[in-house]
Amino acid sequence: MTSTTTISPKLLHKNSTNDVLLTRPRKVVPSRLVSPAAREHPDGDVAALERLYESDGAGGRILRAAPERGFATGQPFAAVAKEDVIRGVPHQVIDSLRTHADAPVGDDAIEGFLTHHGVSARSTSFEFVNLADHYFFYRKPHEHVPGIMLLEAARQAIYYQLYTYSKHTLGKVTVSLSELNAKFLAYAELMYSIEIVIDDLTGTDDLQPHEVRYSSSFYQRGALIARIDSVAPVIGLDKFKLARNACLFDAEHFAPLPSAPVISLLTSDGLGQSIVALRKIGKQSCVTSAAKFGDASNALLTVIYDGDICFKAPVTRAGQDEDGITWDFGHVEYAELERLKEMIKRGFAVR
Repeated sequence: MTSTTTISPKLLHKNSTNDVLLTRPRKVVPSRLVSPAAREHPDGDVAALERLYESDGAGGRILRAAPERGFATGQPFAAVAKEDVIRGVPHQVIDSLRTHADAPVGDDAIEGFLTHHGVSARSTSFEFVNLADHYFFYRKPHEHVPGIMLLEAARQAIYYQLYTYSKHTLGKVTVSLSELNAKFLAYAELMYSIEIVIDDLTGTDDLQPHEVRYSSSFYQRGALIARIDSVAPVIGLDKFKLARNACLFDAEHFAPLPSAPVISLLTSDGLGQSIVALRKIGKQSCVTSAAKFGDASNALLTVIYDGDICFKAPVTRAGQDEDGITWDFGHVEYAELERLKEMIKRGFAVR
């Protein structure tokens, strides 16, 4: 099993690599071992990795304390390892211990170690993309990484963890955060690398959970600088779209935002087709600029959003004023109305 350096934007529900804040996903070992296998005497990679641990005095094993790095802000991992919750160990800490234990850190070796000890919930390590020219820095000088950037990285880690270790399928489901708790222990600096470890705290063996609990810990120089805990229901994409669609009232109209990628056309039998400017649109009517083919009492309105969503409706001319020509809709199919709602929520504002 080989670690992949880059992560597909699609996997993180992003459109561009410029939006991806995670790279180099890797497996990690746990902060403590509580399995019966911890008392066995294995060999090979498992034995080498076990040398990273020492007795916790209660029948289990805990990660050895990492060497001091001098002055470092945040919480040392030795304190993290003693928490009630078993956490994944960042490679920043593993690397500092390897000089004494000579332990393998590849995904294959770690996977064998986790399997040997019956660890079911996997944790994942990522390198954080903390580039000062990234748009999350709002094109202004910063002395540290903005906290909102860490929140977005934690959100992206949720998608990676869900699609990698559950049987939920990309394109079939999404997650919608219901709880978010962030704790910042120190500033995230630009000059040192930042590692993120996401732990699965869902506590179920169900490979298609209806809700996930994840905890994303941010480490710099081996110390914990931030932790973001999240609870997220897993929702079928069809149900999600239905729940998120705009609620249109009969009297409301919405105008396209200036940047909205909207193309509108009017088609009239015998007169042809004309591109028009869509001034505003609602559930029962719309206002457009005049069509080049002249006056028409009836036409077919077609509105295309970003080359992806297409709404069509028969229209009847109802009047004209300084805003443009008002068209009343004829019968609009339910599916067409849902497309209109999807379009409005993406790039329109009430007017």
